[in-house]
Amino acid sequence: MPDKPSRGRTLNQYLDPYPYFGRLREVGRVVRIQTAFAGEGWLITRHEDAQRLAGDPRLSVEDRHAGPELRCRLDRFKFRFADCLPETMLVMDPPEHTRLRRMVAREFTPRRVAALAPYIEETVRKLLAPLPPDGTADLVSVLAEPLPTMVICRLLGLSEQDAARLGPFVSVLTELPVDPEVAARVEKARDAVWTYLSRMIEEKRHKPDDGLLSALISAHDDEGRLTDTELTSMAGVLFAGGAETTTQMIGSGLLLLLRHPRQLARLVESPDLIPSAVDELLRFESPVTLGLIRYAAEDITLADVTIPRGDLVFVGVSSANHDPRRFPEPDRLDVARRDNPHLAFGHGPHYCLGAPLARLELQTVLSTLLQRHPHLELACHPAEVPWRPSALRGPASLPVRLGPRDAADR
Repeated sequence: MPDKPSRGRTLNQYLDPYPYFGRLREVGRVVRIQTAFAGEGWLITRHEDAQRLAGDPRLSVEDRHAGPELRCRLDRFKFRFADCLPETMLVMDPPEHTRLRRMVAREFTPRRVAALAPYIEETVRKLLAPLPPDGTADLVSVLAEPLPTMVICRLLGLSEQDAARLGPFVSVLTELPVDPEVAARVEKARDAVWTYLSRMIEEKRHKPDDGLLSALISAHDDEGRLTDTELTSMAGVLFAGGAETTTQMIGSGLLLLLRHPRQLARLVESPDLIPSAVDELLRFESPVTLGLIRYAAEDITLADVTIPRGDLVFVGVSSANHDPRRFPEPDRLDVARRDNPHLAFGHGPHYCLGAPLARLELQTVLSTLLQRHPHLELACHPAEVPWRPSALRGPASLPVRLGPRDAADR
């Protein structure tokens, strides 16, 4: 049977926000919420609506549809994705989105992802090698942070030295710009990554290799090649998304298993459950907590509520993933759950292109880590685990005991 939620000290709302989302789902299918960086917006709370509206053309990713008041709030902290990542499919609707996605998908293939499997396994083993059989370690700094950056750099055709130089900027890119100081820090990190990737693209033009970045440089379709801005933005999206989102996914997934030791033991005993466990961990703890950011391009009526044109809308991923109307006992972790159409990777035209790579990384982490350290357990109470001040959900550190408690105490 799946574990019940953790007992003991009360978990704070950031560690366990799902009762809050549960209350919102009962209030309505769409509810008005307050955000730290953009004022008021709307949250789509239920799975059926979230799945449908994630691909609804009336909800745009382009912030040109933001109303005047919302635009003023976003500009106050320079929190405009189109400024951070111009001319990339993350901030484009069809048909431009369709063109860019088609060109990237042509090169970011399942075969390219599968070819990374030996490197991912080798890297996980290398990162874990210095750890003793027992004792303690921080799995975020040891594993969850370095691995995704190294993997995405390998995919792009960048070196491990490039990964070391770019790594410090990754977590900064997703900090919430709740004040001008944070906004300035995010902008500085964005500029540093942009400059670095621009230089790498120029080098790849003269000395191409078999990496994805070189493939995108030479990619073309009936509408021509990617522009320099499109190339740099796309590299930035792949780097930031592939690194930071996967870091949070690994950290949150491991913490979730450590909070549910019986489920962790099931994976140790039955490694064949790891693929289904990965999707269950993503369902339960999506890196995108609040939701996918959209702007109402026109008035939208849902149930008896009308979302006015120009308003901010969050397609509530985490709330939808815990909707009991779609998932039986949604607040119980079950690593063997089969019928699991979670929305952690989005849905519709903007479904995450990197989903197969993210799954592969988490599967490799679980299989390798649990084989080496089958008695893994938290070294602190779950409520004491610090969380990142980020737009993405994940622990800032994850202290664990690597072996049985009696071995660690010797």
